[in-house]
Amino acid sequence: MTEKKVKLIFGKRGSGKSYLAKKLIAAEQRLFIWDRMGEYDQGVIFTAEEKPLFQEFFQHVYRGKFRIIYRPLHPKEEIIWISDLVYTLGSVTFLVEEIDSICTPWIIEENFESILNRGRHKDITLIGVTPAPFGIHRDLTRQAKEIYIFSTNEPRDREYLRNLLGVEIEEKLNGLGLYEYVLWQDLPAGQNQITVGKA
Repeated sequence: MTEKKVKLIFGKRGSGKSYLAKKLIAAEQRLFIWDRMGEYDQGVIFTAEEKPLFQEFFQHVYRGKFRIIYRPLHPKEEIIWISDLVYTLGSVTFLVEEIDSICTPWIIEENFESILNRGRHKDITLIGVTPAPFGIHRDLTRQAKEIYIFSTNEPRDREYLRNLLGVEIEEKLNGLGLYEYVLWQDLPAGQNQITVGKA
């Protein structure tokens, strides 16, 4: 069985983040997407206004295959019960767009933290997407096994990435072409690997 992981995708707007995310989830059989910006349409779409309908739908797909897209209206409140639901589901890939909006450097909601820190025991893969790596909780990068980094010009983000992953990251970022990314991987036996790919 493939190890469930925390994967992060960073980069400025228009760099290819969501396109790569869609490629990463293309073959997933049990998928839950937190779609704050309305970028996904391949699945059953719900908003907070449809919570009763969503809960009824959830009862039918609980053990089967599904592709659920949830578009929050009040992210900081809704992530509490959505995180609890995803953790209860288990055996699921949870894609969170704009993860910096719910997981700041200072605050991480308790139910979401359960997914981050114990999700692998529930067979949960977490994919977080953000244009602002500097603006996310440090537990995310500590738990990450794969980090995809597209072009970014924000000085705080570049300094943060350099401090987190080393000067080699910045050197590779400087040479990126259109829709290219740097992939950092935490490999077994404590080894790290840095490669360049294209979305």
